[in-house]
Amino acid sequence: MIPQLQSMNDEKVYHSLCMKIGAKRWARAFSPLRRYRFMTSNVAESLNSALRNARKFPVSTVLEFIRGLIQKWFHERGEKAAERTEVLTEHVTKIMMSNKAYADFMAVKAISSYEFQVLDGTRERFVNLQDRTCSCRKFQLDLLPCAHAIVAIRWAGQELYSYCAEYFKSENLRQLYSAHIYPVGHPDDWQVPTEIKSQNVLPPLGFVSAGHPQKTRFPSAGEKRRTRRKQQVCYICKKAGHNRLKCPNENVIGLSNPSDMEEVPEVSRGRRRRTNGVRRCSSCGQSGHTRLTCQIPRMDSLEDDNNFSHPW
Repeated sequence: MIPQLQSMNDEKVYHSLCMKIGAKRWARAFSPLRRYRFMTSNVAESLNSALRNARKFPVSTVLEFIRGLIQKWFHERGEKAAERTEVLTEHVTKIMMSNKAYADFMAVKAISSYEFQVLDGTRERFVNLQDRTCSCRKFQLDLLPCAHAIVAIRWAGQELYSYCAEYFKSENLRQLYSAHIYPVGHPDDWQVPTEIKSQNVLPPLGFVSAGHPQKTRFPSAGEKRRTRRKQQVCYICKKAGHNRLKCPNENVIGLSNPSDMEEVPEVSRGRRRRTNGVRRCSSCGQSGHTRLTCQIPRMDSLEDDNNFSHPW
């Protein structure tokens, strides 16, 4: 199906295929099930990432790791929820602030005590506060007042938070994390019934393939696996962001005064290298030529000439 869609460039073909499978399968506004904004599996992916290092251990160890992880999450998020003073949760508060800012540019006309006509630029929306519905369908899908509903609620002089679902309130969040996760204790302290102890549990029958077991999941079709690149560190100054060829620090190359060698860091002594893309002579340290075209004689060659003795 995917290769067929990629080979088609006609918008009419895309539209006909989407209509053929039904809008309820790809549009949240027409879905028979209630979905809150996101239609992804990010929660499962996040849990798999948290258990990545523990999956290589035995099953009992993995279960204990999951229990300890949930115990930590409940404690930290319970304390964070207890400190919150706003009516709505943090994420929902940001959504409502965005809707309020958008509602400032709208006009409203009352039809009845609970029905309103909202002018959103060139569009008209119909809001029913009694049924908690809006013609844009966001009010009834998100269970939060949309920008059109906020304008109507303001005109009616009613409380805005009363039209928000209980799921998004901080009180419900505190009750959610009010439970505590306790450790299971040592196996010697467990009170196991006799009929459970008498059972002989055998490992499942299965075929174990050769080689190391698979630790990472297989990527889905069309998914690109992200690779983590190691941060580049300079060999000379030991700082990140550049290499030794582009190091901004002054190297030992080009120093005319031998006493300056004491001020040069220890990491810059040793083999002479090209710095900042400038070619330097490995004999005298000056730029503009190489050791093959250098006019200054090397000290080691002069010492060899002085120590040279003719055989006759």
